[in-house]
Amino acid sequence: MSVFLPAPVDPFVQSVCVAQSRDAAFIDGVPGLSEFDVIVVGSGVGGMTAAIVAARLDMSVLVVEKTDVFGGTTAYSGGVAWIPNNHHMKEAGVEDSREEAEIYLRATLGNHYDAAKIEAFLDNGPEMLRFLEANSELDFVAVPTPDYLPWNPGSKHHRGVLAREFDGTKLGERLNQLRQPLDVLTVFSSMQVAGADIVPLRKAFRTFSGFVHTTRMVTRYARQKLMHGRGTRLVSGNALAGRLFKSALDAGVTLWRNTAAHEVLVEDSRVVGLVVNRDGANMSLVAERAVVLASGGFGANAEMREKFMPLAEHHVSLQPAGNVGDGIAMGVAAGAQLVENNPANGIFTPVSMIRDADGTERKFPHIMIDRYMPGSIAVDPSGRRFVNEADSYQNFVMTMQQKGLSKVHMIADRAFLRRYGMGLARPFPYPVRPWVRNGYLIEAASIRELGERIGVDGNTLAATVARFNEHAAKGEDPDFKRGDDAHSRFRGDAENQPNPSLAPIVKPPFYAIALLPGDLSSVAGLRTDERARVLRADGSAFEGLYAVGLDMNSMTSGLYPAGGSSLGPGLTFGYIAARDIAASVSAKRDAGAPAS
Repeated sequence: MSVFLPAPVDPFVQSVCVAQSRDAAFIDGVPGLSEFDVIVVGSGVGGMTAAIVAARLDMSVLVVEKTDVFGGTTAYSGGVAWIPNNHHMKEAGVEDSREEAEIYLRATLGNHYDAAKIEAFLDNGPEMLRFLEANSELDFVAVPTPDYLPWNPGSKHHRGVLAREFDGTKLGERLNQLRQPLDVLTVFSSMQVAGADIVPLRKAFRTFSGFVHTTRMVTRYARQKLMHGRGTRLVSGNALAGRLFKSALDAGVTLWRNTAAHEVLVEDSRVVGLVVNRDGANMSLVAERAVVLASGGFGANAEMREKFMPLAEHHVSLQPAGNVGDGIAMGVAAGAQLVENNPANGIFTPVSMIRDADGTERKFPHIMIDRYMPGSIAVDPSGRRFVNEADSYQNFVMTMQQKGLSKVHMIADRAFLRRYGMGLARPFPYPVRPWVRNGYLIEAASIRELGERIGVDGNTLAATVARFNEHAAKGEDPDFKRGDDAHSRFRGDAENQPNPSLAPIVKPPFYAIALLPGDLSSVAGLRTDERARVLRADGSAFEGLYAVGLDMNSMTSGLYPAGGSSLGPGLTFGYIAARDIAASVSAKRDAGAPAS
């Protein structure tokens, strides 16, 4: 096993820091406590949820964040959390049950179905939503996206809930302490675009309603930029991260930035605190009840990617630079077990890239904006299709991995490019020529020529496109069944008939962009039980040590039943961990033992 472990702390420095920290630690420059009931490592969805719930249950809580911004990978995400049988489904007129969700997960996960964890998730998820909506800024709405394997028994739509957009000005001067979304998914550097904005924006110059929607967005953004120096309308994952941040502040959670956790402190087999580095000095903090590891996985750790990600040499991660597996490393150093046998160790997505003249790499995740739209295909180095292009981002890349494809190409025509865009090359009225000049877009007058330009046999590619066109014109895909299932039809263009997912590729010039295997986050993590307690190699649970979010091994072993299959468990097990910590304290008090 190859895991970066924290550097040892000098015993003398540690003893001095312990003595100093018991008298006065500093919270963003303000004197504060050095002892807390609960210390959380990381500020993504799992860690912040655990912190908020613990604080609402009358525990003192500290969140330590390694970087200078809060939000973790959550701030980059789509913001949808998968919570079966949630109360917002009923509001949308959709009936669901715990039993149907269990049937779906059993069918989807097969031998990787972890009964204890999944039952805890299904039992606590709906309750967690109600608790957070009643006791925090969290506010959700169900989204109609179908489960990703809609042909499996028990599948539904509307199981995903999306954080409602959030006014960032509610954070006051703290707004700049919230991680911004990926810049390639914003407009004008900081105007955030929600899923519901995409279709109106595409129609800005085609319909009156699209023009009005776009004009309002741009006008509102201009006003925000003038007053605050940036856009303040937060949507998707940034809205979720912003709401969590505001909720933590309201609950009285202590939040430290630029504070790197180095070591979990263990006494008599119980976790009692944490060594951190703050303001250039190591200090030891006391956790009276528990430490919760939620540092956000290891996507930015090249050595761990090499170990855990297929096609690692070509694999591209979109996780923040600080996500190098700190929580996992600290757990392993304390004796926890890192799971190494998942069928998948990341939330995968195809990624296109370009390097700017100054050396900056821009990475675009092809999650849904273009890849699902009618009038494009993906081909392997032989020039043939290899996948249902409208399958989930997870399955698309897992198919690349299974076939050993380190690079494939997305193929489309001029009409597609101007209507939907292709990655970083946005639709009309954005210009096309800069992306052709820098090599991101490969352009050709014919499909055969395009094949030669991307290094595949032109005649084979022409035959592939001709066959696809013949059937797409009739709304059929006999080769990969694209557009047959509820998910691919939902993700397509509802105005395109006879099939929202299929259209011929016919209008020259033709274009291609290279797609690489990538991830939105890692998901391999520490083995935990259904209470989110970290487990040792012998299966025993640490007292006082929990892992949630991406530091906890994926509840689904990396398989991906639906959009939000990471954020949903992140919220739920953060809630479970905090409730378990509170229950453990109460049980000790009831038994007459001291609480600490």
